[in-house]
Amino acid sequence: MYDYNSARSLRYPTLSLNAASFYVDDLQSVQFGFKKMELGSHENYQADLKLQIPLFTGGKISHQIGIQQENMQFRTLNLESERFNAAYQSRKAYLSLLLSQSLVGSAGASLERIGIIATDVRNLHAAGLADSVDILDADLAYQKALRLMAEKETTRRNASLSLIRQIGLPPGEEIVPTDTAPLPPLPDTTEKTVDSSQISRPELKALDSRIRTANLLISLSKANYFPNLSGYAGYSAGKPNKDLFNKTWNDYFNIGLALNWEFNLGGKTHNSTLSARQSAFSARMAKSRLTEALTLQAGITQENLRYAHRACTIAEKELEIITHEFRLAKEKQQAGKLSVNRLLEMEADLTLAEQMFLVAIINYFISETEYLYAIGAPKIYGGF
Repeated sequence: MYDYNSARSLRYPTLSLNAASFYVDDLQSVQFGFKKMELGSHENYQADLKLQIPLFTGGKISHQIGIQQENMQFRTLNLESERFNAAYQSRKAYLSLLLSQSLVGSAGASLERIGIIATDVRNLHAAGLADSVDILDADLAYQKALRLMAEKETTRRNASLSLIRQIGLPPGEEIVPTDTAPLPPLPDTTEKTVDSSQISRPELKALDSRIRTANLLISLSKANYFPNLSGYAGYSAGKPNKDLFNKTWNDYFNIGLALNWEFNLGGKTHNSTLSARQSAFSARMAKSRLTEALTLQAGITQENLRYAHRACTIAEKELEIITHEFRLAKEKQQAGKLSVNRLLEMEADLTLAEQMFLVAIINYFISETEYLYAIGAPKIYGGF
């Protein structure tokens, strides 16, 4: 911002003041007949005030202003890129916390189911319908469920700490998500493969600014072929000033034009122009390469998003089947037609299916986050 304002100030007039006071012990003299006159004064006082304004510079000032404006835009876009990346990292960290929170709930539900099975087995054992091995199997399964619960709790706390560090909260804070990830929306069958026109990443806009800066540098270099013309007005006061004989105070005003035209015989301007052209070409190539890389990344993340949706649908169907199967198995076990060990195995399958379904949902939104980040969509700053 300050560099831009500094460049703009070149359009305004400049006011300069030069003042000096000095003593000369030996003056030149002129002989007029029998009279000898000294030129100047032993004591000298001089003050010159000058107001100068540029009239024509061949575009030097306007191009410098444009360059600083693009530099300011470039820095703004770099800041936006960092902000966009921070939103991307924070969104992924939050989804990881949400997943770990859901897995804690699933482990808790599994622990509750196994606890009910263990209670039923003890009741059956008291009635003589189950043996001690069934009790031991139920107790072992309960301990495994406790270990799974502790593991998922630790994962949740670690995910919370990662999110806290990402968003800059004090280490002692605790983040507890109040919402849950919804089911993924229905896929858009009309959605086409992403192309470069759909990508609006801040990095690409920053490279556009870099290209414009390089083009302005070319024009600025060419402007050195033209002269600088400025107008000025001045006021001078002093002793003896212009009057070298009377040695008195006097002043005067002056106004005029100043022309400055420099020619470098070593081809400096030509070489500077060629260098600026190469910089512009390099910036265009950098944008082309980045656009190609981002387009490829967007295409990959789009395919991953489609797969994540299919995986979520499959996991939901698997969970529905295993839930129904476990309910039937529990009824059979209570009727004495299924062993406790087999029921516990099916409960483990149910727990795994629940967790796979929860993972599939979060993976969908993580894949969506990757896709949003690849194309530069502002939705990455929002929720689901």
